[in-house]
Amino acid sequence: MKFRSRIASLVAGTALALSATATTAVAADFPDRPINLIVGYKAGGGVDTYARALAKVAPQYLNDQPVVVVNKPGGGGLIGGRFVADQPPTGYSLYLSSAGSMVLRNLAKRQVVSSQDFKQVATIGELTAGVFVPASSEIKTLDELIAKLQSSDTKLRWGHTGRGNVWHVAGVGLLDKNGLKAKDVPFKGGSGVRSAVISGQVDFAVIGAHLGRGFEKDIRQLAVLSDSRHPAVPEIPTAAELNVEYTKVSSPIVVMAPKRVSDATVGKLSEAITAIAKDARFAEVLSNAGLPTVSLDASESQDLIDNARANWKPLLGAK
Repeated sequence: MKFRSRIASLVAGTALALSATATTAVAADFPDRPINLIVGYKAGGGVDTYARALAKVAPQYLNDQPVVVVNKPGGGGLIGGRFVADQPPTGYSLYLSSAGSMVLRNLAKRQVVSSQDFKQVATIGELTAGVFVPASSEIKTLDELIAKLQSSDTKLRWGHTGRGNVWHVAGVGLLDKNGLKAKDVPFKGGSGVRSAVISGQVDFAVIGAHLGRGFEKDIRQLAVLSDSRHPAVPEIPTAAELNVEYTKVSSPIVVMAPKRVSDATVGKLSEAITAIAKDARFAEVLSNAGLPTVSLDASESQDLIDNARANWKPLLGAK
């Protein structure tokens, strides 16, 4: 009996060793076929632009294997996310997420998929907020807007893309940090908010900073709610430069892998994709689109999402 137990233990140990060797071999050879990068939005949008810039450069960093961009729109990007979360844990199906939106929607109510269904691979960009007023407004600076909000007898009206959305919470973060009150007015999409500002339906708005480019005659951008200037509007100061307090609320563009993908495979993907995000060709595509690049590895990306979840939760439900 002892002899049989010993043989069984040896067999089990050998199997584990072979399994570990196989896992290492797979990671070392990865990838050996095309990788699908799922985008949960229609082609042509900001997240899709990041995906196609990544795909353009990818083969050089991924054993000459292509990245194939697949658009699966719906549910504010979550349908595509759920699809990837359910894929086999091979590392050949990845999700490009507007992570800020995913985090906020799950803080408000558990959705069909969340960041906790994935391992974070790398962060390659970030959509940041800008503060806008009509071009005809007497308000010329962010300080003047704050002063107007402080002194006005009636609440000013401000536009955003929907309560609980990234730009709504970014606006709430600005108001909350400065003890300000305003009447929020939701619209459908950033372009809808922009039109409302241009037509004077609202006194100011918080939407993606890049949405002001090309509309300078109709809409005035007062500041970017970020620590660094935005490549689409490099002449616009940041709230940090202006010494205006705000809670940073943005939407990092994060590559995610199904949660059961091995750490070795995620590590290899992270190394490759962070290198892609530093490539001049990748930066050129995004610069032409007026979108900033970021290069954060797997661990840094997870920290980014964890911090966002903690910092943004108190802002939900506020106006």
